[in-house]
Amino acid sequence: MFKNKAPLVILLTIILSIVIILHGMQAIKKVTEIETLWQHYNQDTTKKIAALSVIQNNLGSVGLIDNFKDFSIKHDASLIPIIEDNKKQLLQAIESYKNTELTIEQRQALINLETVINEISEKFENAKIASTDQIIEIDVKPIDNALELLVNQEAQRSKSQELETNIALKKTLNFIYIGTAFVPIVILGGLIFLYFLRHTIKTNIELKILTNAVREISKGDFLQKVKIPDSNDELIELAKVFNNMSANLYTTSISKDYLDNIINTMIDMLFVINYEGIIQTVNLAGLQVLEYGQAELIGKPFNTIFQDIKESPTDVQLIELTNSNTHKNIETNIKTKTGRILSVICSFSAMKDKDGDSFEIVCILKDITERKSYEDNLRKLSGAVEQSLSSMVITNINGEIEFVNKKFTENTGYTFEEVKGKTPRILKSGKHSPEFYKNLWDTILSGKEFRSDICNRKKDGTLSWELMSIAPIKDTKGMITHFISVKIDDLERRQAEERLKYLAHYDVLTGIPNRALFDDRLNQAIHGAQRNKKKFAILFLDLDRFKLVNDTLGHDIGDLLLKEVAVRLTECIRKVDTVSRMGGDEFRIILSQIEQYYNPTIVAQKIIEALGNKFELNGNTCSIGVSIGICVYPDNGDTAEILLKNADLAMYQVKERGRNDFQYYEASMDAANIERISLETSLRKAIEKDEFVLYYQPQVNLFTGKIVGAESLIRWQHPQMGLISPSKFIPIAEETGLINDIGNWVVNSACSQGKKWHDLGYNNLRISANLSSVQFRNPSLVAKIKYAVDNTGFNPNFLDLELTESGIMKDVQQNIKMMTEIKAIGARISIDDFGTGYSSLSYLKSFPIDILKVDQSFIKNSTIDPSDAIITSTIINMAHSFMFKVIAEGVELVEQLELLRTFNCDEIQGYIFSKPLPANEFLKLLEEERHLHLL
Repeated sequence: MFKNKAPLVILLTIILSIVIILHGMQAIKKVTEIETLWQHYNQDTTKKIAALSVIQNNLGSVGLIDNFKDFSIKHDASLIPIIEDNKKQLLQAIESYKNTELTIEQRQALINLETVINEISEKFENAKIASTDQIIEIDVKPIDNALELLVNQEAQRSKSQELETNIALKKTLNFIYIGTAFVPIVILGGLIFLYFLRHTIKTNIELKILTNAVREISKGDFLQKVKIPDSNDELIELAKVFNNMSANLYTTSISKDYLDNIINTMIDMLFVINYEGIIQTVNLAGLQVLEYGQAELIGKPFNTIFQDIKESPTDVQLIELTNSNTHKNIETNIKTKTGRILSVICSFSAMKDKDGDSFEIVCILKDITERKSYEDNLRKLSGAVEQSLSSMVITNINGEIEFVNKKFTENTGYTFEEVKGKTPRILKSGKHSPEFYKNLWDTILSGKEFRSDICNRKKDGTLSWELMSIAPIKDTKGMITHFISVKIDDLERRQAEERLKYLAHYDVLTGIPNRALFDDRLNQAIHGAQRNKKKFAILFLDLDRFKLVNDTLGHDIGDLLLKEVAVRLTECIRKVDTVSRMGGDEFRIILSQIEQYYNPTIVAQKIIEALGNKFELNGNTCSIGVSIGICVYPDNGDTAEILLKNADLAMYQVKERGRNDFQYYEASMDAANIERISLETSLRKAIEKDEFVLYYQPQVNLFTGKIVGAESLIRWQHPQMGLISPSKFIPIAEETGLINDIGNWVVNSACSQGKKWHDLGYNNLRISANLSSVQFRNPSLVAKIKYAVDNTGFNPNFLDLELTESGIMKDVQQNIKMMTEIKAIGARISIDDFGTGYSSLSYLKSFPIDILKVDQSFIKNSTIDPSDAIITSTIINMAHSFMFKVIAEGVELVEQLELLRTFNCDEIQGYIFSKPLPANEFLKLLEEERHLHLL
């Protein structure tokens, strides 16, 4: 009943309370004013009484009030200063009195006092000056009147003020008594009213609790629950309904969260789109993959993720989908926020209401980017496998064939249809024991690779040996699922190995032992001679006038001459002896177990006679001679090093004496070393005197004809002996260690010249420099190379460093480490004169090299000697299989050029294009853009 009146009653109560409070505050203010007035009055009265006291005391002290007429200045002159001092105090007291609250009569009385005081003072002064016996007469009546007036008025004012104060206090106390009596009445009325309002207030509180609970539910908190009231049936029913609603909403919320969690745990992207193509919902996978925030996609067109994608679904397609019951897939691309393009399959389906009407579209996008990449890689791999020169077979875990490549069909005669589903046992030849096959299966089933030579039977029944490798293929869990077998024709491999072994020990041009085999047989001869107490001899041979033949008739004739020389030398010795070619026109012979000291003389004379006969070479007739140095073990030395040195000294004695003769080593020949020492001395000063120069021979791309590189070749411009060939001073430099300084000069000069050419615009030109095997063993080599490129500013990516094949085979592991450090600088590694050394394939594949340079001895006869052509082709194919680039040296004929193109050689250098040139002449070739003319 008080529900609607409660605000009015509360308002009246508040107003009444405010009135009582204001009444009390007014009473307090009155009391404060009375207290202030009383304090002011007391202060004023006290001030006045003090001033009156001063006036009375000072007037009395000079007798102005009592018996003043009897006072004579003559009888007491000492009163004059007292009078003056009292005057000051009187005037100060009067002035102080004036500063209080006064009536008009009081102010006039004070003025009269001042006048009388000044008059008394003046009369005293006059009496002092005029006569000592003068009697001062003063009318003191004004003083008495003034004092009486002041005292009377102060007394009346005090009584009046006290009366006024008492009246004010009485009124204030009455005001307080009335207010105090009214407060209990108000409080009692309020308590009575609150008693009647209790039910209404409780109802309002319960409604407020219910309202707050509803508000929290609207925010998504479905755990709200209210207490059932103990009164008011309507509220009880309303609370029950609310609790039921909250429970239902909570159940619905749990179901929605469950569905949201399912959607957000999907790996694929999910979108819900309305019939206008606007995104309504997107799951967590969609946001993460597309790199968008939820606010950036919700409410945006679905085609937002198909920007600039031609295969994107159109709005028409989406509308058609809503009007049909079909499920549609589209393979297309999407674009992420950062611009990445992803391949996806879009699966569209219409979402229908209870009446079967389409109202939204559900789109699931599956990222197939990785799968597409796998498919692309698989196509590439499949193409590579089909084009492979090796036979390949893939089987399942049971050994049943699932794939063979084209080479398998060519090698075996079986088509894929004939072997599909069968096992490789159809190729079984019967040449291997059961243990062989057991070992094979044990190895591959354990997850390891099996390698072996195997004999298989082709479809036509013929047998073939192959080098086979079988390896397991594992899935992502490490389980074996398939096996892959790779086989190559073992006959070709064996022939290639035999050929390489041959190349390692025999001279390619002449077919006789090379330096490596000679050194090995020399050591065997020393050990045999020590064991059997026998002697043997070494002959050093250097052809006379060979350079003239080579320069006038050409390198081809020179090569034919060297071959014929090797034949004639072989005919002059026994089978137990060894004749070998060291390179160029230098040969060495070991005569084993000589019985008489003069036996080497007989052989030397036979050689001189045999080589003295004219040579008929392709219609050309030529004559040469030979200088032979002879050294006998152990008379002229007991180590290989001493024997070789002494035989070399003996040969040089022959050359100095006139050539075409032989000479035994004698101790006196050591004097010949004087010239060598002189040459060494000059060599030490050659760098300081700037006597070295670099010539550059172009390296040309065999398919474009353009100059792509330049090999730097050192020359010594001796002031007296003229231009000295490297073959003369490099060995001395290597023996003395000067090769390190000379090699560093070559690398620095080559880099400096390369930088100049690059600055002129030829910035793709490579520069190559030769490294001696001695220099390559120097620990500081890498630091020197790095200094050269840093000091000159030359890009190390265009620097090729050439090493000889034989030089890198000493201390292989250390050389691999050195090469790796050089490669880290950025430079490339080339193997020079490949085919003339004794490289092992197992080491060759381990060397971090970039280029193989085929020795010119193979190139020269490649067009007329099938063996040399096969060797050249084999080296090129082998190099390409190792991903090496190939440069052919010494190319002089068009036929050689075309043959190298057929072999897919990469680059050539030789006289067919240009001889080595000084830097200024090489620059002219670049400026003229000279090309190799190709057919």
